[in-house]
Parts: sequence; C-alpha cells; structure tokens
Amino acid sequence: MSKRFQGLGVALITPFTPDGAIDFPGLERMVHHVSSSKAHYIVALGSTGEAQLLSGEEQRRVLDFVMEVNAGRLPIVAGFDGQGGTAAAADRISRLDPKGLSALLVSPPAYVKPGQAGMKAHFKALAAASPLPIIMYNVPSRTGVTMAPETIIELAQDCPALIGLKQASDDLVAFRAIKLGVPDSFVLLSGDDENAIPMMALGGDGLVSVIGNAYPDAWASAMDLALFGSVKEAEQELNVYQALLDALFIEGNPTGIKAVCALLGLCGPDTRLPLMPASAVLRETLYGAVAALDVVKAPAED
Repeated sequence: MSKRFQGLGVALITPFTPDGAIDFPGLERMVHHVSSSKAHYIVALGSTGEAQLLSGEEQRRVLDFVMEVNAGRLPIVAGFDGQGGTAAAADRISRLDPKGLSALLVSPPAYVKPGQAGMKAHFKALAAASPLPIIMYNVPSRTGVTMAPETIIELAQDCPALIGLKQASDDLVAFRAIKLGVPDSFVLLSGDDENAIPMMALGGDGLVSVIGNAYPDAWASAMDLALFGSVKEAEQELNVYQALLDALFIEGNPTGIKAVCALLGLCGPDTRLPLMPASAVLRETLYGAVAALDVVKAPAED
C-alpha cells in the first residue's frame, strides 16, 4: 500500500546573508535544486531551517516564498512550534492557513519536559485542532524527552490526524516496537541520515534528510531502492557519502550542510546567531569529502 510522505523528504535550510538577513535568492536556488530533483517532498521551517531563530513574520515569509518557488512540484510539510503550552499551541494551529501545505511536523515542546501522559494529551489536542495532518517528531536531543513506543502507538491508533512519525533516535529496538504497533497506513521516517537504511530494513518508510539539501537525487534514489526491498543495494549506493556524513554534524546542524551547499554554489555558508558558520578546519574537511565524492562519482557519469 502506498503511503503519503514515503521516500526522501529534504529538511530545507534557510540561507542567510553575512549580516543575518534572509537570503531569498539563495533560498530560491535551494528550492529549485530540491524541487527539480527526485526528492519526494520538502520539509520547511524545521530545526535544519533554523525556524526557532526566525520571527513569526519571517517564518511566514519563508514559507510563502518556498511555496511560490516550489510551484506545486513537491508536497510541502511545515514545521510547527508547539511552545507556549497546549492550549496556546492548539489555538495557533487551529488558525493556520493550510493552503499550499500537505502536513505539519510537530515535536513535543522543548525545555518543559512533559511526561508520557502530558505528551499524549498535547498531541491529541493538536490533532483535534489542526487543519492539516500531523507528523510527530520524536527528537530527544532537542526536546529533552523521549516519546515512548507505547505513547506513539496509542496516538497513532487513536488519532487519524496523526499520520506519521519522524524518529530521531538510535534506538532500533524501540523503532521495531513502534513498527509492530502502529497501523499499516502510519508512516515511519528516520530523522537521521545515518539511521535511514537500518530503519528501512526494519520496515521504515523513508528519511527526512539534511544531506539531501546537497545531494537530493542520490539519496532519493537510495530511498526508492530501499522501499522496493533492495536495502543492501541502497546501502551500497550511500556508502560513498560516509566520509561526508562523518564530518557533517561535527559543529552542529545546519552549520555543516550550509558549508557544503556553499561549496556547491547553492547559497552562502552563513547561519544566524547563536549558531555559527563552519570553522576553517571543518570547511577544509568538508571540502576534502566533497572532492573525494566527486572523484568517486565521476566514472559513473562518463
């Protein structure tokens, strides 16, 4: 059965100018780069897009611009910030304009560290209020809490509006438990490039990718292979990217991927404070990994 949001979703970066303004020409190049590729959908205003460092007005401008440039080529999933308490978040989500969007990506609120019962109540309230389907985002490194498999399974079974999970965790035992308990229509996505193939070997449906900003075609093709059951072949296709992946997150995200996109001429390397652009040492490491990748790929393109 075909599901929505299978394959490769690209967690789109938000380019900035050196003085911290949104770089709309760079953003336009990024959207064209991804939307004209084999990627299956775009995720805008996520943590890779530095959404938490944008004002509400800037978030709206970025989202409107991405939708305009994308021009319907790919579905767009928008990150939604659930901060401010459940009632406030439910009110904000109920007033969202859903035009041009296919779903929302929502994590538990950061810093407040709700328990499992609180997370269940939070997501049930947002699901009831949202004009769009919701992909839950389990990202303990950013929220300080882990959604237990039992919590995810209950929400998936009870709330049809909660259509999937982006799982940013190394716990494959938990992932397998989730897979066994959720409905067949529920989409299970890796939130880490490194874990995509292992999760798809356990029945996952794809990846919300950082490295896909730079190499959407190759990573989308690998996700397609894995979806058709050719997991070993997919892993072989992606092995050449291992050196780049090893370096990509050394100084955090999106610092590394912005440096790579700058090397490829797609946009500048700048981030918004308190995030910093890549150091000279990291840039050199990334340059070597990108150059080696081009050498490896060249024979196949001749």
